[in-house]
Amino acid sequence: MGLLLILVGGVIGAIAWNASQSGSATAPGSTITAVPTAQATIGTFENTLRIGGTIGAKSFAAIRTPRLRGPRDTGRRGLTLMKMAGGGTIVKAGDVVSEFEMQWLFDHVDDQESAVVQAQSNVEKRQAEIMIERETLRQTLRTAEAEREKAKLDLRTAEVRSEIEAAILELAVQETEASAAQLIEETEIKAISHAADVRSMEMLVDKDRYHLERHERDLERMKLKTPVGGLVVIETIYRGNAQFGQVQNGDNVNPGTFFMRVVDLSKMALVGSVNQVDVQSVHMGQMCQVRLDAYPDLVLSGHVSSMGALATSGGSSRHRRGASGSFVKVVSIEVAIDETDKRVIPDLSGSADIIFESQENALLVPRSAIQESDDDATVFVRVGDQFVERPVKLGKMSSTVAVVLEGLSEGDEVALQRSPQKSDT
Repeated sequence: MGLLLILVGGVIGAIAWNASQSGSATAPGSTITAVPTAQATIGTFENTLRIGGTIGAKSFAAIRTPRLRGPRDTGRRGLTLMKMAGGGTIVKAGDVVSEFEMQWLFDHVDDQESAVVQAQSNVEKRQAEIMIERETLRQTLRTAEAEREKAKLDLRTAEVRSEIEAAILELAVQETEASAAQLIEETEIKAISHAADVRSMEMLVDKDRYHLERHERDLERMKLKTPVGGLVVIETIYRGNAQFGQVQNGDNVNPGTFFMRVVDLSKMALVGSVNQVDVQSVHMGQMCQVRLDAYPDLVLSGHVSSMGALATSGGSSRHRRGASGSFVKVVSIEVAIDETDKRVIPDLSGSADIIFESQENALLVPRSAIQESDDDATVFVRVGDQFVERPVKLGKMSSTVAVVLEGLSEGDEVALQRSPQKSDT
């Protein structure tokens, strides 16, 4: 029995050895075991630079709480939000997107209208009083002039009177003339005084009217209208007590607070940054392909619309410009999206591939399949069950693919490792 087991084991071992020897006896070339491959394909070659960024609107309206000069200290007490367009809604240019409580302002406007009417009545009353005073002065002046003329007539009888009486008549003429002159001067002074009184009161009327007009404009500001149409985005603000959040109806909002945006969805852009080493190849107007992280299958065309003038640190804020150990600088860049899509909304993360060069109908292979030495380039092409090294002539190359001008045909299978394992000959 033991001898039988030994014989069976020897036969199995011989069969296994023969199988291993026959498997290793292949023709000269490279084995295809565990070698990743790819096919040469016809397609569009693009040399690109990818940048990451955030979607934002090129055109938007910032909605802020109005600043008023009302009868109370609105600068500290704020305004109460009564109505507001909901976040994510679409509005048109000129639509009211928020409205603040304004009953207190209506009451103040009513009071100010009454103040204007009262001030105007005071002016009219004073003008009537001035007319009476002027008429009284005119009557007094006419009386003085009549007395002066009577004194002059009496003075003509001085020849038949004694010297004392004649002197008295002459003095009477002088007195009446002085009185008349004084009244004339007083009338002129009164006229100036009256004009000043009326003007000062008219200025008070103008002040009250300007006050009223200012609050009438404030009433219009209490209903905020958007100058552009688009998507309503509610901003996060400081709500007090170390809390942040979005405003809601009934909240008391400080004047000047930026609490809402209306973004024009027809003019969107991706805002990001490019390394200062790569910025040499980027210029205005270059075509781009924009992708969104939330929608991987969505590809939109765009172009470089603006670039920053200064490089900034791309690392931690503790590293200052020019300081030792600073990170490589970056330049801000904006890529305008030329297409519209309802899925493109603000604050989404995404990327843009800046196209440096492009070639249609090119024969493409992965860059990892190319083996370069000096000025020569070769690839390992699968022929049957082995790989054969073949020289190729290359065209344009990017970091991932290369254009093959000569040496390959569409559908050829090439090895993706730089030196495929050789078999024993």
